[in-house]
Amino acid sequence: MFRKYYGYLLPLLFILACGPAIKFNYDPTINFGPLKTWAWSEQSEFSEDITNNRRPRRSERLLEDNRRSGRSERPLIDRRIGLILEKELIALGYQKVSPSEAQFLVKQYARYKEVPVEYRTRISSGGWGWYPHYGIGLNTSTVSRQTYEEGTVSIEIYDAKTNKLIWEAKAVGALSEIRGPEEADREITRAVKGALDKLPR
Repeated sequence: MFRKYYGYLLPLLFILACGPAIKFNYDPTINFGPLKTWAWSEQSEFSEDITNNRRPRRSERLLEDNRRSGRSERPLIDRRIGLILEKELIALGYQKVSPSEAQFLVKQYARYKEVPVEYRTRISSGGWGWYPHYGIGLNTSTVSRQTYEEGTVSIEIYDAKTNKLIWEAKAVGALSEIRGPEEADREITRAVKGALDKLPR
């Protein structure tokens, strides 16, 4: 009788099924309570083009910066993140205003990287013969190494007066294994809500 064991496949499936891991940090000297108005950062890939339903204009400098940092060059995913983030910020009571009136500026982007994973398959067979004189069993194992694409949603908040970073969060794995627009909306919404839960108020 042959049996197969998959030593590394199940942990990977477990990680993907658990949803994104939220990592965040903030400036402890900032009082976040009074911050109620926001705008897109001028450094954002979106700025006001999200509201105007237009693809953003990208400079050569921004493209080069994205290539170095691993930021996404996927405008449809980028746009979904921006629209969902704007919706969730407004739902939390933050008012979107012009950059000159905003108390804080928001920047967001998607980032992808290839993550190596090892699959180990073990095949075993029981011994043959009559009890208690079993013959010799057979055990073999094979190891294959592949990669999967890990996609992360990153959100950054800057003080509008000083342009200093005061809060950041990453939903690691939020964009992994997305197969369609409905799944993208669901997973990005979960990631954005999880990240904003960590925003001090």
